[in-house]
Amino acid sequence: MSAMQHAWPGNYEVTHTRCTGLTFARHSHDECVIGVNLVGEESVWLDRREFQAGPGSITLYNPGQIQGGGAADGAPWHFVSLYVAADALAADLGLAQLEFDRSLCFQPDLAQRLAAAVKGALNDDPLLREINEDALVLLLGEVVGASGVRLPGAATGGKGMIHRAQELLAEQLSQALPLDQLGDELGLSKFHLLRTFQRETGLSPRQWAMQLRTCRAKGLLRRGASASDVAHKLGFADQSHLNRHFRAAYGITPGRYQRLLKR
Repeated sequence: MSAMQHAWPGNYEVTHTRCTGLTFARHSHDECVIGVNLVGEESVWLDRREFQAGPGSITLYNPGQIQGGGAADGAPWHFVSLYVAADALAADLGLAQLEFDRSLCFQPDLAQRLAAAVKGALNDDPLLREINEDALVLLLGEVVGASGVRLPGAATGGKGMIHRAQELLAEQLSQALPLDQLGDELGLSKFHLLRTFQRETGLSPRQWAMQLRTCRAKGLLRRGASASDVAHKLGFADQSHLNRHFRAAYGITPGRYQRLLKR
């Protein structure tokens, strides 16, 4: 018996699986595959080698490698998996090419954070999915580093570059600016854009754009615009999306905020 959730956040395909005694015949993938074991022992067969991957283990498979295995009969197994084309992952991390040097990394803290981001990418809320997609890029940089691949050095430019990124985000506030497009404008990979932006602001570009969107919504509401018009003008998915993020930021709904202004 098994239960699986599945989604495609950006370039990535992610799954979250709970099962008992699941096994896989020997097979291969065209993509890089990254697995995180949360509960249970996985017996792995990989290119004529066998090893065990218990809780806290991260398994890494290069495209084309023959793999197989699974959990013993009746044994509970809980894991998340991520699939991404090698060239897409390399581009996200600022690498010319990518090949994992290790098949198994025991990194319990990183495994838990990666699993949490995969689960978050399965969320129904569009913004939460996007935030976790960003988190996946940063975490995959850590995973690739743990696998023995050296990442390019830190981006330069600092505050000036971040100021330009903020200008671009503000100019297109009514429609989400894709992270790869923003990176192209600044000459940065997704990984280096996210890392530099968060270092300077404490937020991802999407989070920064949402706080600006919510702040501008407050100004429009103060001037008497209806919540539905504000949601449409500022690119919220719908009025309930505006309500949710406005309340999270200010502890009050847009309607309640406008009623208080009229007192």
